[in-house]
Amino acid sequence: MNWGRSIAARALLAVVCAACLAAQEKAEPTQNTQPQTPGVVSTGGAHAAVFDSEKRPITAGGFVDNGPVIFQDISEKAGLTRWRHVMGTPEDAFIIETVGSGVALLDYDNDGWLDIYLVNGSTYDAMSGKTSPPHAALFHNNHDGTFTDVAQQAGVTNDRWGFGVAVGDYENDGWPDLYVTNFGKNRLYHNNHDGTFTDVAEKAGVALGNWSTGATFGASSLLPSTPLLLLWEPIIPA
Repeated sequence: MNWGRSIAARALLAVVCAACLAAQEKAEPTQNTQPQTPGVVSTGGAHAAVFDSEKRPITAGGFVDNGPVIFQDISEKAGLTRWRHVMGTPEDAFIIETVGSGVALLDYDNDGWLDIYLVNGSTYDAMSGKTSPPHAALFHNNHDGTFTDVAQQAGVTNDRWGFGVAVGDYENDGWPDLYVTNFGKNRLYHNNHDGTFTDVAEKAGVALGNWSTGATFGASSLLPSTPLLLLWEPIIPA
């Protein structure tokens, strides 16, 4: 017997068998040996991207031009884009310039339709009297999907460096009043029931004079009227 040939044949047979086993394992899917939680489906792994009609990958952050409209920007159509918010300079050199201003939704004239009050900031030139100050806006609801800014007529332009606003009926007369927080003295706009307001902050003792930001009205069981609760912060150097 030729032992050399026999050993070579056996080695060749072993190589062929190993190759067949490897091919079979590659063809069969790998079984997931991890325990599965009842009621949970595993979605891990790579999936092919879904493309829209323009071959853009939706699952990779693409967009489609058509679909159900959930929200639509109608601010220009409603007349709300002509007002501009101002807050210091574009350089944002100081903390006071980096904070936005508040907004309030209220039915100030009790006609059953929500109106919008937008607080405005200011500039250093306006604070020093060199230029006219930016005005806050009171957008009256016209009942037809549009709004009209009546802040000037209503007497609520503020004309100070504004930050926050709170709505509350502080004297329980059934008409919403406005408290506007500022860098400097604040304003308490009393509702005159005729579409106008009067600033009574000094008379009510809530003008302060620091840097007020957020504010809120809150009811107290210890007092017959609604007290004013304030959140304020001091000036922080930049």
